[in-house]
Amino acid sequence: MILLLGLLTLVFTLMTFLPLVKNDYWTFRILEYPRVQKLIIGTVLLLGCITTKGWLGEWFWWLFVANAICIAYLIGKIFPYTSLSPKEMKRVRAANAQNELKIFTCNVLQDNQQFKRLLQQISFTDPDVVFLVETDSAWETAMQVLKNNYPYSLKRPLSNTYGLLFYSRLPLRNGVIRFLAEDDIPSVKTIVVLPSGVEVQLYGLHPKPPVPKESLTSTAKDKELMKVAFEVEKQQKPCVVMGDLNDVAWSYVTELFRKVSGLIDPRRGRGFYSTFSANHWWMRFPLDYIFCSSHFGLVSMKRMPYNGSDHFAMFIHLQYHPKLKTVQEEPEADAKERADAAEKATAPAPNIEGI
Repeated sequence: MILLLGLLTLVFTLMTFLPLVKNDYWTFRILEYPRVQKLIIGTVLLLGCITTKGWLGEWFWWLFVANAICIAYLIGKIFPYTSLSPKEMKRVRAANAQNELKIFTCNVLQDNQQFKRLLQQISFTDPDVVFLVETDSAWETAMQVLKNNYPYSLKRPLSNTYGLLFYSRLPLRNGVIRFLAEDDIPSVKTIVVLPSGVEVQLYGLHPKPPVPKESLTSTAKDKELMKVAFEVEKQQKPCVVMGDLNDVAWSYVTELFRKVSGLIDPRRGRGFYSTFSANHWWMRFPLDYIFCSSHFGLVSMKRMPYNGSDHFAMFIHLQYHPKLKTVQEEPEADAKERADAAEKATAPAPNIEGI
């Protein structure tokens, strides 16, 4: 029993603190994802130490303290995304349709053929903007019906699971599809014009995750996120960044993105809103985001039901309210964090490809 608990505690401790190593290789970065799951494992180990205290003898305190430190660290990481934490974004009433923006975003899963289920969700939520990633030519054909209500679009369907489809019923300006970090990974940058005439700078992203068969490092993903973060920082317009960012809310890079860009996260203080995997309840992570500038208040936000994809779709209803910018606290990066972000934004293309 002592040997088993000791071995499990050692493995648990390594899995908890290995992500502190600032290395882009996937084995370090992927361990940032299951922090909720690790918290559950650590709690079980802690209870195991307590219930077998008599058998452990002098080993008890070593195992107890190790597990307790790990649990405290993990709680600190995920706490901002629980309902016990202060809400970063204020809730407002839907009282000014001219300044409202409703967004629906989803990683559809390229091989998913349940097109009607997604269209039903879009129809039900009635968004102003629809952003779909992992879309190929079959998805583009299936979504043609959206032209009736969404006359403005930006499209780059691809067969490599990184295609995108962007639809808007609001006018677009300066819309462009860009390749910020890799030649086959597109992203959207465009201005959406609200009925009131207010221009909102919008970004839609879907970088590669740091996992085998995709990319063995997080270098390209981090580069794309940091390049957008520095662009957003210079923006004078209200701003929204959305999409499947393939990174968890509590990772170092996501925190770095928030601080450099100054964008706020409507989930903080409200819940995880874990969107992947839709197929495995015990292994879910918050990978799909809608960040926005402090010009906006939150009317509503919802993780949509299962639609055939391995991701749940996200829907958010925002209201532009410029006075909120003076009362909503924006995250800020210190000098060291800015230097780290700048290094990531200018990193050369990774030499190690997925296998």
